Amino acid sequence: MSDPPDDLKELDRLLRGVRFEPRASLGAEIAGRWRHGERAVELPRFGQRQVLGLAAAAFLLGLGLCGIWWIALRPPGVVTVDRCCQDLDGGGDADDGLLVVSARGSQVQRLMIYEDRDGSRNFSVRDSVRFGRRGAPVVQGLMTGDHRTIQLCCLDYDGGGPSDDALLIVGRPPDLITMAAIYEHHATPGPLR
Repeated sequence: MSDPPDDLKELDRLLRGVRFEPRASLGAEIAGRWRHGERAVELPRFGQRQVLGLAAAAFLLGLGLCGIWWIALRPPGVVTVDRCCQDLDGGGDADDGLLVVSARGSQVQRLMIYEDRDGSRNFSVRDSVRFGRRGAPVVQGLMTGDHRTIQLCCLDYDGGGPSDDALLIVGRPPDLITMAAIYEHHATPGPLR
């Protein structure tokens, strides 16, 4: 490094003599204290009761927000109908149930026929699903062999209120179901749902 010009030598000597050190109060300031007038003031501390109260308030707020979120995401007017026990698969035993999830009385979103193996008279994880679909009617498998049609009327299968629905099942006994649909029973059949 070169020497400074003669007129700046004195300034260079003074600047080289400058030393920076933290003041004595810096540690207290970092720890959350500051000077207010002549006395040091500490940040407020929360007691155990206050911390528990804040935690409970945060929990309740979170629970409320989750409830609002669940309600907002759930489609309006969704209803589940679980009807048991009838002979829906043609096997001869009244051990079958029908589970329908629909927009109340208008559109079937899910249709399932199950065998009530555990005797609970509603669908449970131990039951065997004989037929299941989501959305529009579908044919599952080939319609070969001795298929039969079962039509049951008139109940509220879709949860819309009136007992004006019919259930149409096509299958091969004793336990094969190829198609199932619900329609409103009028003088002329409406669209399958």
